[in-house]
Amino acid sequence: MRKLIFAAFCCFATLAHAAPESWNTLPPTEQQALTPIQAQWSTLPEKAQHNFRRLAQQYPKLTPDQKQRFSNRLAKWASLTPEQRQAAREKYRTFSQFPREKREQIKQMAKQNRAAKMQQPASAVPQVNAKP
Repeated sequence: MRKLIFAAFCCFATLAHAAPESWNTLPPTEQQALTPIQAQWSTLPEKAQHNFRRLAQQYPKLTPDQKQRFSNRLAKWASLTPEQRQAAREKYRTFSQFPREKREQIKQMAKQNRAAKMQQPASAVPQVNAKP
């Protein structure tokens, strides 16, 4: 699943600019999978569109949880600046070079950190005061 999502993110990195395909020509199942990038679709290079469409074809096979995770990550990726995307790609490449055991250890630590943040009471979250 992570490789599938990372592959989707890498689609934004393509530089070739050919005639992009119209969003309206996509099958409904692909439109559903790619909804988080609908606004950017017409600006994506043809190669990126092709890669996203290939990923979207796998979308119906995902579980509901995987579909939600895919959509959330795709939306988050779409909101990143080009510089942030490049930094994420570099971080992924570095992470991929670690030995398997080290990657699993890092993943477990990240999972524990996310769980700890989810269990913090609402009062632990700093309040932001709006200015009048």
